[in-house]
Amino acid sequence: MKVKEAIENYLYHITAIETKSDRTVSSYGNDLARYQAFLNEKGIENIEDVTNGDLQIFLGEQLDTLSKRSVAHTLTVLRNLHSYLFVTFDIKNPTDNLTVKVNADHLPSFLNEEGISRLLESFDDEDAKQYYQRTILELIYKTGMRVSEVCNLTVKQINTVHKQLRITGKGNKERIVLMDNDVTERMIHYYRNIRSIWLKKKDEGIFFINQNGNVLNREYVFALIKRKQNELGLRSISPHSLRHSFATHLLEEDTDLRTVQVLLGHSDISTTQIYTHVQTSKLHEAASRLHRAGLKNPDNNGKEKQE
Repeated sequence: MKVKEAIENYLYHITAIETKSDRTVSSYGNDLARYQAFLNEKGIENIEDVTNGDLQIFLGEQLDTLSKRSVAHTLTVLRNLHSYLFVTFDIKNPTDNLTVKVNADHLPSFLNEEGISRLLESFDDEDAKQYYQRTILELIYKTGMRVSEVCNLTVKQINTVHKQLRITGKGNKERIVLMDNDVTERMIHYYRNIRSIWLKKKDEGIFFINQNGNVLNREYVFALIKRKQNELGLRSISPHSLRHSFATHLLEEDTDLRTVQVLLGHSDISTTQIYTHVQTSKLHEAASRLHRAGLKNPDNNGKEKQE
C-alpha cells in the first residue's frame, strides 16, 4: 500500500469511525504530513517497507527541532497509525519495541571522524558528478547546515573571499556560516568548472544544480547518503547525521556550547544541549585514564607512591 493511501485511510478512520474532534484530526494530520515527507525523502513509497530503524531516524530528526513533548505526541500518532494498518490490512507494525526514548536525552546519530573520512574519500574527484556529490556532503558536515539550507543556497549568499555563507534558516533567521579552505576551494572549482557546464536553463541563482541543469533537492541528498550507507556498510545515517557529526566533533575540540548553538542556528540552547553527551563521555575517559595511570605506579606494598 502506498504511504499516501495508508495515511489517508487512517485519517478517514479516525474522522468517520472513531469520530475524533476536528482539532485532534488536524493535529494527527500535521504529524503524519511530516512523516510522509520524511518517507518521500528517503524514497520509501510503500508503507510495508518502513522499518523500525526508519522510525528511529525520523523521531531523532524531529527532536532536532521540536520539544520532547511534541515528539512524544508524534510517536503516539505513529503507533496508532501502524496499529490500525496491522489490524485492518495485516501490514507489519514497525513500531513494536521502538527504542527511541523521547522522555530521555536523545543521542543524535552521528559518524566518528573515521566514518566521515570513509564517506568523503569514497568519491572520485576526477568524475564531475562525484565531485558535485562530495562537495554537497562535505559542505553539510563542515558547516553544520541543514539539508534544506544547502538545497536553497544561492550564489549571492556565498563569499569565497572571506570564506563565509549568509544563511537564512528556520523562522527566516539569518546567520553567518564559516567555510574552511578545502570547502571553499571545492565550491569555487564546482562553480567555475562544473556548474558553468551543467547550466542549461536561465540561471535562477541557485548554487547547486545537477548535470541536467535541475536544482538540488532534499530527496537527492537522502538517496545519495542511503546509497553510500549501503555501499560502505555504515550505520543508519541521514543528512542530519552529518550535521550532528559537525556539532559533536566541535565539542570534542572543546568548542563551547553557545558557539555551537550559533553555528547550528538553534534559537534555544536547550536544543543544542543534546550534544553535551560528548563532554560527559570525555570526563569519563579522563577519569579512566587517571585511574589506569595510578595503577601503573604502585610501591612494593601495592599502594600508590606518595610524594
